Amino acid sequence: MRKAVGLSMLLFASRMFANVFDVVPVTNPSVGDTFAVNVNVDGVSDLYAYQLDLTYDPTLLSAVSVSEGPFLLSGGTTVFIPGTIDNVGGSVAGTADALVGAIPGVNGGGTLLTFEFAALAPGTSALSFGNPLLVDSSLNDITAETTFQDGSVTIGAPTVPEPRTYLALCAILLLLTVTRKVHQARKSS
Repeated sequence: MRKAVGLSMLLFASRMFANVFDVVPVTNPSVGDTFAVNVNVDGVSDLYAYQLDLTYDPTLLSAVSVSEGPFLLSGGTTVFIPGTIDNVGGSVAGTADALVGAIPGVNGGGTLLTFEFAALAPGTSALSFGNPLLVDSSLNDITAETTFQDGSVTIGAPTVPEPRTYLALCAILLLLTVTRKVHQARKSS
């Protein structure tokens, strides 16, 4: 079962204030769910390229994929590197995206990238960032202006259907079986 956005990460990148990389849970998945973690940017000025790693608890989560969001693409052609998924060690390393050519960086806000995870077991997993690098269109490192705040996701126990659901399923299966036998009997006659 796929859930809509499970977490959202916000990168506030204003030259007048310290940039903040923040992880904010929106909804929490249950065991067996596939869910997305968006990395969003808001209030950024001249973002040309970024790189980051993400670590998580591999006993609770399994990374499925990493995809480019539309934000940096809105500035022109990009080169996106989804990084390397290591579900044994619990990391996605080397995720990067950059605009191509001598063009200005992107301003404003939107989704930079999306991590897709499968929820393996109940519990709370930290989502921690490492090796971040943010640059503007002059290739100036703006990482030092950024405060990175780690977050977490809480995975709930799997949802168990109500007994009425099982009864309805059994009734449908019984009806299908009887209908098939009646149909077969009519064909034999």
